[in-house]
Amino acid sequence: MQYDFVSYNRSDHYKGFQSALKQITNRRNWLLNNEAVITHFKTETHKGYFLRPIIDISKKFPKLANWRIGGRYTVEENNTRSVITDTLNPLAFSYDTYTVFVKSDEAKMNKYGLSFYTRKDKYPVGKNFKTGDKSYNLNLQTEILSNSKRQFYLNTTFRKLKVIDQQISRQKDDNTILGRAEYMMNEWNGFLTGNILYEAGSGQEQKREYAYLEVPAGTGQYTWIDYNEDGVQQLNEFELAAFKDQAKFIRILTPTNEYIKANYTTFNYSINLTPKQLFLKKDKANKDHFLSKFILTSSLQISKKALARGTFGFNPFSHTLIDTNLITLSTTFVNTISFNRQSTVWGLDFSSIANNNKALLTYGYESRKNTDWLLKSRIGVGKTSTFNLNLLTGTNALNTDNNKFENKNYEIRKNSIESSFSYVGGTTFRLTGGYKFEKKKNVPLYGGARLTAHSLLAESKYNILQSSALTGKLTYQSLNYKSSKSGQSTVSYIMMDGLMPGNNFLWNFMLTKRILNNLELNLIYDGRSSGKNKTIHTGRASITAIF
Repeated sequence: MQYDFVSYNRSDHYKGFQSALKQITNRRNWLLNNEAVITHFKTETHKGYFLRPIIDISKKFPKLANWRIGGRYTVEENNTRSVITDTLNPLAFSYDTYTVFVKSDEAKMNKYGLSFYTRKDKYPVGKNFKTGDKSYNLNLQTEILSNSKRQFYLNTTFRKLKVIDQQISRQKDDNTILGRAEYMMNEWNGFLTGNILYEAGSGQEQKREYAYLEVPAGTGQYTWIDYNEDGVQQLNEFELAAFKDQAKFIRILTPTNEYIKANYTTFNYSINLTPKQLFLKKDKANKDHFLSKFILTSSLQISKKALARGTFGFNPFSHTLIDTNLITLSTTFVNTISFNRQSTVWGLDFSSIANNNKALLTYGYESRKNTDWLLKSRIGVGKTSTFNLNLLTGTNALNTDNNKFENKNYEIRKNSIESSFSYVGGTTFRLTGGYKFEKKKNVPLYGGARLTAHSLLAESKYNILQSSALTGKLTYQSLNYKSSKSGQSTVSYIMMDGLMPGNNFLWNFMLTKRILNNLELNLIYDGRSSGKNKTIHTGRASITAIF
């Protein structure tokens, strides 16, 4: 048993003292872990106390595999009153909880636990606390870790909220659920590895609005383009900046006072198939088997919030991007098949990447969709050179359901072929040259704009001794852009990546110098000559600490 006393006085007439009594007893499989803390305080305008007692009693049963049964009682009360009127402060609160639980032996790898608890909340009304609502909660926890190849975690809670006095509590009668399950695997000597994560829950979701705030150039994410040339910043005139010197704005999300009852689900998986692992313990001939040259990876991430219609939402695939019940949706689906990846002679990678995003904002829904199919090939030329050829086709789309933002809508079909040749001269020099041909077309519904682009790239890196490195990059792009609409627009900015029709030159030089063992100095110079616009020069310096 332990008793502590603390006194606290400040020059602004704050006076307080705290008494704390702690008691721990572990005898004959009984465990008592009790605590009582009370703090009295007084200022020129307020007085009161903070009370927090905890009573925790449990018993372990050795004959039942050391399972433990127990109960717990807690109170937390912030009783702050006005010195003059003796009424409770609006921020005062009080609640108590009663808990009963049963759980398995915590020393074992596999653990199980079940608990039930109630919570009663009291709110300040005049000079007294009055009960406003009460909740009933059931929690289940599971950890199965005894098998190193298969591990499973589960934690789920169900809550039923009952409002006792609607004039006091701002809550409403409600049923909510919160659950999380995760499974990790490593099968067949590493042939199949990965993990699966699933979460589900329900609650209140705030509608959001956003505004753009100007910051120093290069420190933001967005750029403002005055499409209607009225000199007034409008929400439909901000785009993600294509270059650092244009990044002069950040977007600030602001919660509103509007709430929506929502269900949310999260589903992630990541799976790797490595056939080579099946042949590790076999003879040399099988190690070089055709299947051993393949590697397959697949990952999916879904995060979804949807309007609650009186039931819980457990299915992460139940809504599509056009579903009006959606509040937010973020989906990333990536699949890659690699052949001969570990070979220094040649290799192939075929990937599909799909990103879907949807958000409910104050002006309506905003949906984004990006789909890419990419084939990458690599051929080694001797020991110092590599030739790469990439083919890409895909779609990039944005849609808003508000007429004031229809100028931002687009659905761009894109195709490109890119080749590059790299030479590596030991550990000190690298030189890369490449060519890219690209075609983009916006669908006729959004204007039918077209782009044909030719790009030439040259990049080199030279390591000076062991403490410095000089990197240079030069890009030339010839852009042929045709559209029925004149002037700049969201579509033109997206299709030309922030550049202008005609000839465009981009260059970058960076000097990295190791000052001390864990400090690096970076001097960066960027230049851009875009169409008939003025040439833009940007210089930056930074120091990086490496730990």
